[in-house]
Parts: sequence; C-alpha cells; structure tokens
Amino acid sequence: MPQTYQQTKLLYFTLLRVPKDDAFFVYFTFESNEGLCYYSTADESLKGAYRDIEVRSPIEARENLKALIERLQTEIRLDVLIEETISDS
Repeated sequence: MPQTYQQTKLLYFTLLRVPKDDAFFVYFTFESNEGLCYYSTADESLKGAYRDIEVRSPIEARENLKALIERLQTEIRLDVLIEETISDS
C-alpha cells in the first residue's frame, strides 16, 4: 500500500525551467489541476529569459504530477532541473 503525506509528511519536489514566454502556460496548467501541486517562481529567475518554477506535491501525487510534466514537455520546452523527495517542514 503506498504511503501518504499524512503518514510520512513527505513531499515530491521538482524544479522546472521554462522559457519566460511559456511560463504562463505552465502556471495555467497547474492551476487547472487544482489540488495536484503548489508552485512558486524562484526570485532569481525573474530577471532572465526563463522562469525557474519550484513545484511541490503530496508524495502520493508524485506519479500524476510527473505525467503532467511529461505531457507539458510535448508542448513546450521544459527542463527538469531537480527531482527529489523532501520532508515538509
């Protein structure tokens, strides 16, 4: 039986890099999949031609989020810079 966030307090974390002009599409897609994840834009990327997006989801949603990211990669350039499991603090 898969473990849940409530049992482990673990999150799936990924850092995505997308061209600035495509960031809105990623934000819209995450918003339309309400409850799947939450995200924020790394401040350091706000002045560049790209956006680094920090994404977190409950550990049990990891595979769904990864599938969504893979689907986005068929539509836009999207690089996965980091993927890891982290403790929610």
